Amino acid sequence: MYVKIVLLSLWNSLKCFYERDDDMCSCDIQAIIFDLEDTLVDREKSRMKFLEEQFERFHELMVTVQRRDFEKVYLTLNPYGIEDVEWVYQELVKRLNIERISWKTFYNDYKMHHYRYHFPFYDTLVALDKLRSMGYKLGVVANGKSEEITHVMNAIGIYPYIHYVSTSDEVGAMKPDPIIFEDILKHLGITAHHALYVGDCPLNDIAAAHAMGMKTAWMANSVIGTPEEHELDYTIESLSDLIEVCKQIERGEA
Repeated sequence: MYVKIVLLSLWNSLKCFYERDDDMCSCDIQAIIFDLEDTLVDREKSRMKFLEEQFERFHELMVTVQRRDFEKVYLTLNPYGIEDVEWVYQELVKRLNIERISWKTFYNDYKMHHYRYHFPFYDTLVALDKLRSMGYKLGVVANGKSEEITHVMNAIGIYPYIHYVSTSDEVGAMKPDPIIFEDILKHLGITAHHALYVGDCPLNDIAAAHAMGMKTAWMANSVIGTPEEHELDYTIESLSDLIEVCKQIERGEA
């Protein structure tokens, strides 16, 4: 997959060099495409709230376990929220010596409730509203099941601002595969050179979008690494920063 991204990046670089014209300047951004988790969704706040309330639902059956230990073990096993959740609960039950609740009970509770525990960043809705008022088309690209992604987007209230969502199960390809990026570009009705992509993952988001020929903005998250410098156009600390980046692009200053 990485080789595929590198080759695509080289192709797009050559294509830009030979086919660039005055109308396709870097400042002509027509759409902004977002990753979901840790870009529009505050994953850390969401996970902590879920763990807090999951503990409360079961604490009477595990009276020897303290909430801080329950949360600590879960986060140690799944620090970035990307591990297999079945495995996480199997290990959690073992490490905390929980005998009256099976890992399957915890896992079923997770499947039933976790989608409700999603929160936007403090400036997510304000930023999306502002970007739409500035005339940008807005899209989301997300790995996962469409039903769950729909629940998340409804929970954080962003659906009214988004023109189209490309999900891996509907497209049949996961980031960083170019196919899922081609899908969002097609449905937004733009070419890659007219898109700005915003995400936090150096490979799945920044490298992949750069390889497609998009401008890239990294939502700084050094926990999972940093992008290659040549793949990165802008670095932001929050979505509020993105507003200023877009204004600079429109003025031809970035």
